[in-house]
Amino acid sequence: MIKAMQAFAMIVAAHLLSASGVGAQAASKTSTAKSSNASSTTPAESGPCQIGVIPIAGDLFMINKYGPLKFLDKYSRTAVTAWALDDLVASRVRAAAPGSSVRRVTYTREELKSGGRREQNPFFYRAETDIADFVRFLAPRLRCERYVVVHRHGGTHREYGIGISQYPYDRSVHLYAIMYIRVYDGGSFALIKEAQALMTDDTYIDRLLRNPLGGPTRELDQAMFPEKPADVVNNPVLRDGVRAMLTASLDKTLPPLLRH
Repeated sequence: MIKAMQAFAMIVAAHLLSASGVGAQAASKTSTAKSSNASSTTPAESGPCQIGVIPIAGDLFMINKYGPLKFLDKYSRTAVTAWALDDLVASRVRAAAPGSSVRRVTYTREELKSGGRREQNPFFYRAETDIADFVRFLAPRLRCERYVVVHRHGGTHREYGIGISQYPYDRSVHLYAIMYIRVYDGGSFALIKEAQALMTDDTYIDRLLRNPLGGPTRELDQAMFPEKPADVVNNPVLRDGVRAMLTASLDKTLPPLLRH
């Protein structure tokens, strides 16, 4: 599946673009330095680890304004580090596994970029393998029975990850937060379970009526579409909407994936 094969590359690009400050304002750059993934030297919680969480929600917010023809589309992005989306992901994994020892696995942006590999060959890129390899690379710093990776994903249209879209003709505006969950065995690093994070049941009717973009989405008033990227980070409607969709989709999807 093309989207699956592009997944890890898009995940990495999201983090690197937000880290570089593309489209971000000074306030976002300041908060980026406080990101919990900024250094792999963050002290780990003590005790055994049953579930290691590797959140790759990141802080990149996409702004897509689609034209009547594809070459008229306009794209921009901004950093929303202050929304603490990776922290939210880790908290929902803990909530979905009561009684289990859950630890967050930290990493640097440089490590995410390389996927834990010393050498990279873009001509032989395999997303599924690279995600598992990244888990294997991180595992020695915090040995866990299982690892849960939560990362950005593509919907059925052009949306990817977290952001907002405006469509031509009816000018409808959609806020979206599309994520994917993978659970790996901590010994063999085999993929145990996987699923897209959804707020509703994955049925034909739900996909048609409640997930028109192929994932968690919320239609907003046209006035909510940001005129410029700087308008995003301090907008409580966008911030709370994304956090609410992330929470609802992870709370519904994670529990069955974490059951033995």
